Amino acid sequence: MDHPLSRSWLCAIAGVGAAVLLWARAPFASRNFWGEDGALLFAQAMEHGWIKPITSSLGGYFLFLPRVLSPVATLGPLEVAPAVMFSMCALVLGWFAVTVVLAGDRHLDQPLSRVALAFVPVLLPIVGFEVIGGLANLHFLMLCPAAVILVGRQESRGRQVNDVALITMAGLTSPLTLGLAPLVALRLWWDWRVYQTRSPAPVVVGWALGITVQLAMIATLAEDRDLSSDRSVAKAGFLFLERVVSFNLLPLWPGISAADETVGISAELVIRALIGLVMLALLATTFVVVAVRNQRRGEKERAELVLVVPVSGIMCFLAASMLTGPEPRYAVFPAFCIVWALLMVMENISDLERLQPAGRVVATAMGLVLLASVVTHWAPSPTRRSGPAWVAGLDMVASECATDPDGRVEVPILPKGWTVPLDCSDVLED
Repeated sequence: MDHPLSRSWLCAIAGVGAAVLLWARAPFASRNFWGEDGALLFAQAMEHGWIKPITSSLGGYFLFLPRVLSPVATLGPLEVAPAVMFSMCALVLGWFAVTVVLAGDRHLDQPLSRVALAFVPVLLPIVGFEVIGGLANLHFLMLCPAAVILVGRQESRGRQVNDVALITMAGLTSPLTLGLAPLVALRLWWDWRVYQTRSPAPVVVGWALGITVQLAMIATLAEDRDLSSDRSVAKAGFLFLERVVSFNLLPLWPGISAADETVGISAELVIRALIGLVMLALLATTFVVVAVRNQRRGEKERAELVLVVPVSGIMCFLAASMLTGPEPRYAVFPAFCIVWALLMVMENISDLERLQPAGRVVATAMGLVLLASVVTHWAPSPTRRSGPAWVAGLDMVASECATDPDGRVEVPILPKGWTVPLDCSDVLED
């Protein structure tokens, strides 16, 4: 267990580091809104204030945390609104990182491993497709600390309050939190085995409460959402190999475009799929071998977790793909799960005396490959980082408002074709 002082330093490094890494990887995110952040969250906060938007669905579900935070951007000058929303995102990611460092100590002994896991939601290559730096997509990242909480320790009252608050908010923010059910079942099993109790832990109660309220609101208040008509298991499986496995674990792996998805089967796609299958087979074999070794050493929790974590991620991706389509944002959580399991594997082989020094060499090599993948995929997609600044859009519509002060204008944001509707009175007042 960490000394309290070292734990405080770890939390500071994780919280500040996550925010700094977000800014370093996505400095452009503070200069303009992205998609729903501007067109829905900010626009509705400008028009309706704080309360009404919370009960408004977005895409058929309810984004509690982004809805609570986005009105902060309306309190200052219009010119800095995207920067304020980006700052909210950085603060929340810092909170997520601190929570992962604290809750992850149950199954990751090394502080470096826990800090690395805390940074994964910011550094994953797939995050750069569209999720990075936005409040509306924050719920895809929120699954990561929520998962760690469910199988972590809540040793103190403060940690318990923090973890229950985060896991409950995760349920209120995203129906995808239902995909954490395998980890919930694992936590219930552990608590029964260790404490001989069938009473659920407070974090399990928080998860159940949050997701129940979310589903009840979807059933009674949400607008209908069109489900995916393309429910090809083969396509979902291929994109899992591409967007979850290869793109996040292999340095220099080129991303697949929307155009590539529609051209049909080609030699290149077959080769990419085969490489992905080999990687997946290696991962599965590694996780099973490590699980068996942990079981033989009496470390039952680690043996079970190294298998359940990636399975939970895979199930979440496939379920989302069948319902709404295999979009890149659905690959974030399963990729996080695989890296989480790999960090447990790296610690395991580093600790086995009979494998030394080869074990430490292998673990170091695995870490360097993951780091190389982050470095070679550092820059987010061109669609996410390229385009006009928010201030330029305001300047463009200012002349239109000057001729019609009572009118309403559309300020362009990213991606191309998206706009934020504003009253000219707000534009001119600013």
